[in-house]
Amino acid sequence: LNERLNDPFLFVIVGEVKAGKSSFINALLGSNDICKVAPSPMTDSIQQIVFGEEKTIEINPHLKKIFRPFKILKEIAIVDTPGTNSIIDHHQEITERFIPQADLIVFVFESKNPYRESAWKFFDYISEEWRKKIVFVLQQKDLLPESDLEINKNGVIEYAQKKGIQAPRVFCVSAKQELEHNPQSGFDTLKSFIESE
Repeated sequence: LNERLNDPFLFVIVGEVKAGKSSFINALLGSNDICKVAPSPMTDSIQQIVFGEEKTIEINPHLKKIFRPFKILKEIAIVDTPGTNSIIDHHQEITERFIPQADLIVFVFESKNPYRESAWKFFDYISEEWRKKIVFVLQQKDLLPESDLEINKNGVIEYAQKKGIQAPRVFCVSAKQELEHNPQSGFDTLKSFIESE
């Protein structure tokens, strides 16, 4: 605890391949070029994003440390994980190295379909004692009508309650709208929550 007293808050981002995790991180940090975004999956290893002069260090075959000189990274450090579809192969590294230290675990779901098995299966790997630090994000909300979005948001709340979270926090956001400075992006509500925590 003493070693981490002056460290930035640590956010661990998990979710399925193509759920919009990389776009979400870029929008949260206010830059298009922190995480690569492409039609095919880009994140095949765990990426720890921290403040510093721009460089990337490969810690081991499953872990890269990315340094970027963005002011916000003085306050928060982010762990970007591969899609939960492939994460099971090295989930132990994430659950042992990062989850216990995380100040917040962010489960990112594609707003159109937040019911895919692999994300919820990974959720089951996380110890009971860490679940108090979890929030759920429905990303790409701009692709759904408001009524459908509300149905899926309620679905996530119901799933999370069945998994043992009494009062799940679910945020609906659009990274695309946030990077376009659209006030309807939903990020203001999420950032207010983060600041209050």
